[in-house]
Amino acid sequence: MISTADQRIGVFVDLSNLYHSARRLHGCRPNFGTILEKGVAGRNMIRAFAYGITNQTPEEEKFFESLTKVGYELRMKELQTFSDGTKKGDWDVGIAVDALRFSKKLDVVILITGDGDFVPLVQALQHEGVRVEGMAFGLATSIKLKEAVDQFTDLSLDKRSFLIPSKLAREGRLRLLRR
Repeated sequence: MISTADQRIGVFVDLSNLYHSARRLHGCRPNFGTILEKGVAGRNMIRAFAYGITNQTPEEEKFFESLTKVGYELRMKELQTFSDGTKKGDWDVGIAVDALRFSKKLDVVILITGDGDFVPLVQALQHEGVRVEGMAFGLATSIKLKEAVDQFTDLSLDKRSFLIPSKLAREGRLRLLRR
């Protein structure tokens, strides 16, 4: 399928997966605004959802506000703490439910995650005739997910566009974006 301006696009971002992949691989933060812009690529964006876990800190509020300013609708929940002290927070089921629910109004779903647990979602969407595009940092992305999507964009291949350098990198102590 060729990308055309009239395609209806839905974007679904796993904030935690992308944020931690960028930090671990590149020591930087993802540029969620540029990621959205390049993913949509001038097509007709219907909705863009960003799914995250909140600890309700002032720094978080600023980050979440910046996401809404660039066009994301936030889906947030608090970190779950279990009786044995373990903690868990993910949106896999929520992302899948929303993507399937909105798929009837979309031509293309853009999944922004490297999590291989989304392969069955990709297959279900494709079965319904929806094109699925994936965006994530390649080395932190499941091979099965890369193979399943109709198109994959490795965000690591354009670090200048898709990453925001850490304070150390901005001060010139690290040369992460030159690699």
